Amino acid sequence: MFTLQRLNVVRIVATEEEKKRLIAEGFKEVALQEEAEETKNNKKGGK
Repeated sequence: MFTLQRLNVVRIVATEEEKKRLIAEGFKEVALQEEAEETKNNKKGGK
């Protein structure tokens, strides 16, 4: 699953082909909230 955003429009697509098509239309891939939180937690240097 890929999440892409253009302005205030968010699209979630399942395939790489759909992702490429939306990127060609001006969408940008965004990190999912869960992934962003995991990265943030990993950077804190937890034990």
